[in-house]
Amino acid sequence: MTPRHRLNGSSTEFIQGQSSTRYSVVTMNSSYKTGDVVRVWIEDNQSTGYRGILLQARRTSGNTPLGRWRNPPANTKLITCANENDAITHDNTMVKTTNAVYEWVPSQNYGDIEFVATVAEMRTLFWVQLKTSTLTGGASQLMYSERHLVLTAFPLLISLLMQY
Repeated sequence: MTPRHRLNGSSTEFIQGQSSTRYSVVTMNSSYKTGDVVRVWIEDNQSTGYRGILLQARRTSGNTPLGRWRNPPANTKLITCANENDAITHDNTMVKTTNAVYEWVPSQNYGDIEFVATVAEMRTLFWVQLKTSTLTGGASQLMYSERHLVLTAFPLLISLLMQY
């Protein structure tokens, strides 16, 4: 997720690591469920915004983008890395702010995931591998209901069978 920007024919001049970043990738969620929207945004501790972004959801133990993004905010767009709409990036170099909220929808339970971003303040100043805290995958509501039905119906079924 490192930009390959060119400036005056040379490669990128500066990469800033996560340890001294001014940006953070944030979500209010600590877990997610299949089909439920998870909202993610970029916090900027200097409130000047950012011009570039590449944002993906990934397993904590992997590099493959997961799920699908939807409803990209102004000046951003959906892109395909491994699967359709599995990443979001900038559409131009207009300044984006913390008002830009990105919506991710998991199509299944992927286990533990995190959101990973590259954020560019300008062409030659960017931060890579910015990550949220880990989100734990949960069963969808339907899966919970089916499990609940089995756990409550099983004792009743056993008692009925024992009567005969």
